[in-house]
Amino acid sequence: MKRTILLSIMVVLMATTAAAAPLGVSSGRDLDALLARARALPDFAARDAVLLCEARSTTVTPGGDLAVRVHQVVWIATRSGLQSYADLRVPWHAGTSTLAVLKLRTWRDGRWWPDAERIGPTAVVETLPYALEHAADYADLRETMLLHDGVELPCLLETEYEIVERGGAQAGADGAWVFTRRDHALVSECALSVPEGVAVRHAERRGAPAPTVVTADGATTLTWRLEDVPPYGLPALAAPQAGSPSVLWSTWESWRDLGDALAQGFEDDALPSGELPGDFLLGVALRDTLAARLDRAPDDRSRAQAIAHLLDEGVRHVRVDDRPWRAATRSPARTWETAYGHGRDRAALATALFRAAGLSAGRLYRARGGLPIDPDVPSAAELDGPFVEVAGSGLKAVYDPATGRLAEAPAAFAGPLWRWLDGSTQPAAGPAADAAGRFRLDLALSPADDGGWRGTGRLLTEGLLSSHDRLAGLDADACGYLAAVVASVLAGAEIVAANPATLRPDLVVYGFEITVPAGEPDDGGRLPLTLVAPRDGLVSLLPADVRLHDEARATPVLSPGACPRACGCPSTLAIANSCACPTPANSSTPPAASS
Repeated sequence: MKRTILLSIMVVLMATTAAAAPLGVSSGRDLDALLARARALPDFAARDAVLLCEARSTTVTPGGDLAVRVHQVVWIATRSGLQSYADLRVPWHAGTSTLAVLKLRTWRDGRWWPDAERIGPTAVVETLPYALEHAADYADLRETMLLHDGVELPCLLETEYEIVERGGAQAGADGAWVFTRRDHALVSECALSVPEGVAVRHAERRGAPAPTVVTADGATTLTWRLEDVPPYGLPALAAPQAGSPSVLWSTWESWRDLGDALAQGFEDDALPSGELPGDFLLGVALRDTLAARLDRAPDDRSRAQAIAHLLDEGVRHVRVDDRPWRAATRSPARTWETAYGHGRDRAALATALFRAAGLSAGRLYRARGGLPIDPDVPSAAELDGPFVEVAGSGLKAVYDPATGRLAEAPAAFAGPLWRWLDGSTQPAAGPAADAAGRFRLDLALSPADDGGWRGTGRLLTEGLLSSHDRLAGLDADACGYLAAVVASVLAGAEIVAANPATLRPDLVVYGFEITVPAGEPDDGGRLPLTLVAPRDGLVSLLPADVRLHDEARATPVLSPGACPRACGCPSTLAIANSCACPTPANSSTPPAASS
């Protein structure tokens, strides 16, 4: 009996000890103290998740390797938190990098699952992104799944891994860090370690702290750290640094050096004398194909449009993050030969084709979210691109390699841009287009013999709201576009005839004739004509996250230009005097939208 009691006491003591087992210290962070702070937060039990630690450490080695270590510890309590933080996908390039998973564990019921030190044999799964199934040249891109074992709500998840890119920082490195996340973060930290003597240029925005700097063992480490960071506001922004504390850093000595590094695959230093720019990069077969396509092109605009069509027909766009190939762009001839390419490879091929056709062509980058470009921190971390800027006689356009679209309207040049033209590595940052714009639709109607309406109209679009790219070109469906615009204002309206009065990239004036079928009269015998906001007006300039019915939002609206309020979009409707019209107060048309 005594033995039984003793065994029972031992079991209880063991269970109590296991339940009280500490989380311990992980990568220098006291997880027990952090979890206690999390539990002390207001409404802790009602939160989806709390980030105990969200940290990234970047190390530039003396040999030029670039090591990035990510450490995340998060408490999750709901299915929403589970979907956000468990079973992560980590993209990396197996041809130039190595991935080491250091921690992948779950804290539940007083212990780590599957083990405090060991990673489960099925927890790390290497996959190939689906988009690369038929793109053998990109097969080095991996997407490793990190699967947490033993997950039951609520629980604590810890993930730590490191990606080392061989030679990734030999010429220079850059990056950015946004402190806010989807959920409350107790610690949000960014660290950068470089060999002693390497200059680091950095900028802190929107309340981000200055770094602490420590020099030891031949290395200088800068650490930016914020605590108790509230979640970012909603709706979430494509460029979250616009509304959150953030840091931008770079080891590039100048924008010129960064531009030279990004020029690989775009510039041909070994171009034989007498050859057209781009010829040496294309190969004989592609040059012959290009010559056949350009044989009947009457001007530079037609040549550029023919090349855009050739790319769409001959090179499939592979929708994958092309940043791992920033310094390993394929040759234009290889991209054409394989008939596929990601955005960067398609941009390099387009540049060579445009130049071979006698046009000026160079890389162009856009500041993400239209935010200003910091002239003192050479970094591509917050730039989208490359796009291709094309110039010729009567032509100035931007080619988007992802969509295949060639755009001439001012909106293509809106916002801060960073460019090289014909190999010149002199960046120009700043608004490249006037932010003003006009969109005016005038309609004049009179009764038709069939009981409906007939009349004329005029569409004027200017500046950022110019519709030139939808109305110009041999393949443009001008009548179809005009019909869609008018029908968005007057349901059922059809275009009978149309003719341009002015058709320039910055200004379009189009006249047309329309018919509107008879509507069903109401109880008073009145025929309804309802005006609404025309398509492609001011609303088209707003980001997709803008919902006009929301009374308020917690994040700023990112506009493409410097002053979107300078845009106007009136619509007018004139009705023949022989028709009796109700007063605006009794009509279904807002007074401000009719005359």
